[in-house]
Amino acid sequence: MIFDNIPGFIGLNSYLKAVVVFVVLFVLLRLVLYVVEKVFIKLTSKTASDLDDLILAKSSRPLNLTSMFVSLIFALRELSFSVGVEGVVYNSLYSLLAVTLGYLVFVVVNLSLGRVWKKLSEKTESDIDDTLGQLVQEALRIILVVVIAIIVLNIWGVEIGPFLAGLGIAGLAVALALQPILGNVFSGIAIIMDGTFKVGDIIKMDNGMSGEVFKIGLRTTRIKSFDNDMIIVPNSVLAGATVQNFLQPDHSVRVTVEFGVEYGVDPEYVKKFVLEEVESIEFIDKDKDVAVLFTEMADNSLNFKVRFWVDEIGKKWPAHQEAMSKIYRRLYKEEIGIPYPQRTVWMRDEKNVKSPDPSDEKFKSVKGKYYSDFGREYVDKGDEKGDDSDGGGGEKGKG
Repeated sequence: MIFDNIPGFIGLNSYLKAVVVFVVLFVLLRLVLYVVEKVFIKLTSKTASDLDDLILAKSSRPLNLTSMFVSLIFALRELSFSVGVEGVVYNSLYSLLAVTLGYLVFVVVNLSLGRVWKKLSEKTESDIDDTLGQLVQEALRIILVVVIAIIVLNIWGVEIGPFLAGLGIAGLAVALALQPILGNVFSGIAIIMDGTFKVGDIIKMDNGMSGEVFKIGLRTTRIKSFDNDMIIVPNSVLAGATVQNFLQPDHSVRVTVEFGVEYGVDPEYVKKFVLEEVESIEFIDKDKDVAVLFTEMADNSLNFKVRFWVDEIGKKWPAHQEAMSKIYRRLYKEEIGIPYPQRTVWMRDEKNVKSPDPSDEKFKSVKGKYYSDFGREYVDKGDEKGDDSDGGGGEKGKG
């Protein structure tokens, strides 16, 4: 075979020959790769970009595997196999070699395309191109898998033409089977192009789920919750849901604090000192007004609502907590109570208290009168007729 012309190699056992061929060839290939690596490093050391360093680091393992598979293929030629076994062994090695080389190509193309895309996206103000870059990478990965699968099928002797024709015949069944997946893919593209949200946005869905958009993929979107859980949502669900984006149209967020005080306190006095306390919070947005609203005279308390703004959502809950503490401490300082839910019960003495009756004298002025929804007073026609008939009868009786 490869070393048959070397004296002393001819008489060796076939297994020993295979080992020698593998070791020698693998060492030679590694030496060649080492020299190429050094030359490549020297040539790229003058460049400002770190792309070449990334490619070199990522391609080191695939190149080592390629050297091993090539050495193994040549070494196994020193051995004799049966027809069936030989085909399986070599086809398996060629398939592994194809997968390794395909991965090497993907690494180089993916890193290069990612760097070019990054430079282009830096020149634009929109963040859509960043998310599209992720979709392009996923599409490239799918294309690579398909190409490698076709090459592997070809290695194993599977005819690609009839296979593709069969796919065409069964296209309708495949389309129906893939309908949910394709729906998610197109929904993901629609989400990105529409600008509903992007990676890094804080969103809340109509089912109450909320968190930070971690990744928008071809089929699903990953949302990292505030409890650091990863929530995976199909894109079709997001596309059909009502989504609240806390970072659009800008990053400012309104904070609302509700509280109640006891009856007997002047509402304007409460507004005055609550306004003082909230405006003393350091990280509220000073460019926007603070509003203190007297909202309700409830069963147990006078209810208020204070509203103010912060410039980003990360400050919302710290500002809310500081405002709550400041208001509570000021109420305590002013000796204004925060009432508990309560009900006043009066013990009634039925002997000394008479219940009202519609026939009482004080209600006589409105007897037989009704007021419509618009406040117009009118007299019941039945009562008028009754009064006339009574009066007529009395006069006749007198006569």
